[in-house]
Amino acid sequence: MSDSPAVATTSCYCGGVRMELTISENVPIASYCHCDSCRKAHATPMSQCAYVDASKMKILAGEELIKEYRKEGAPLIRAFCTECGSRVYNKHDVVGLGVFPGMFTPKLPESYDAKLHYREMEAVFPLEKLTDGLQRVNDKSEIKR
Repeated sequence: MSDSPAVATTSCYCGGVRMELTISENVPIASYCHCDSCRKAHATPMSQCAYVDASKMKILAGEELIKEYRKEGAPLIRAFCTECGSRVYNKHDVVGLGVFPGMFTPKLPESYDAKLHYREMEAVFPLEKLTDGLQRVNDKSEIKR
């Protein structure tokens, strides 16, 4: 049996960018975000992101294909593949590196599951229809850890 840490891998849609994540049980923030910025960046009504220590992620291939973009005044850098447009990670000034759990194989453990709905005030669908029991917050100061 190997003493190597467990890892999960992912790639962008075209396969040009490949990454490896060292799996951790310590995931400080994992949420569904409903903010306007995330909805536009992901073209979805909400996005799922888990923030981890940046040392846990390694780019295996395609680093030259990654473009990072920061909207003026935003605390977040969004990275995507310049070939296919897939989002590959976030970098947040305060909470660290954001990964998208649904992209990884094998499925990431429960520590990466969303624990809250962030920016519920910006939701574009009725959150009362979601019966997941997760905390709903509008400001990071409201997050219960």
